[in-house]
Amino acid sequence: MYINGVFEGGGIKGIAYIGAIRFLEERGFRFKYVGGSSVGSLFSSLLAAKFTSYEMENIVKKFDVNILTASKSKKPIAKFINGIKYKGLYSMSYFENFLDNLLKEKNCSKFIDVKVGEDYFLKIIVTDYKNKKMITIPDDLGLYNYSKDAFPIAKAVAMSCSMPIVFVPYKIQGNVFIDGGVVNNFPINLFSKQQIPTIGFKLNEYAKETSIINKYKSKIFQTNVEYKLDSYNIVDINTGKYKVTDFKKGLENYKDLIKLGYNSMRDYFYKKH
Repeated sequence: MYINGVFEGGGIKGIAYIGAIRFLEERGFRFKYVGGSSVGSLFSSLLAAKFTSYEMENIVKKFDVNILTASKSKKPIAKFINGIKYKGLYSMSYFENFLDNLLKEKNCSKFIDVKVGEDYFLKIIVTDYKNKKMITIPDDLGLYNYSKDAFPIAKAVAMSCSMPIVFVPYKIQGNVFIDGGVVNNFPINLFSKQQIPTIGFKLNEYAKETSIINKYKSKIFQTNVEYKLDSYNIVDINTGKYKVTDFKKGLENYKDLIKLGYNSMRDYFYKKH
């Protein structure tokens, strides 16, 4: 059975999505259209490239946290100064290259590879920092004179994952982009026009753990897109003890996060069905 999936942002907690995906795989579900913000865009891209949950787990198992925490200086004080200067502690460039290589292994590195007719079955939410608005990639790329088909998927994911304060804003030809979660962390209505049912995957406790980022959002952006969730199929994944930016702890305990995701999907499935 085919379903669509929308994945919320939530940093390292997103590893739990692997467990939720595995539960659905075991029961014959397959994803058709996928999308999300921040780490939700990452797992959407892996699903679009046909990575299985076991392949995703293997990626996490071997992942080097230094890919995420690379900065212009290793000294704490210099890192702090650079964080202020460049508006972020770390660069997404190393992660972008890492993901691009992964997607190339599946021959799915550009948006033309996820194209169906005139539409695309992968949608990624990004924040246009200068214009203070939400954009959907690849749909809105024409506004910036970027080619939809030729645009690299890994670049879109890196843009969507550029969490304020933590990562340096993503710049392309004078345009500045930051984490999609700033304006829409859970774009549940992405596929509202599709006939295939959509499941939204939500990493709870997200807002409570990102108070600094929330203050940043409220100061820079007047509103954050929200939806009435009652009419949607939403799975709440309990990852409360993990913090969004605790990359090292999350990677060290990836099996626990995967188990939490699996159990949350199981509880939802049997409670609803």
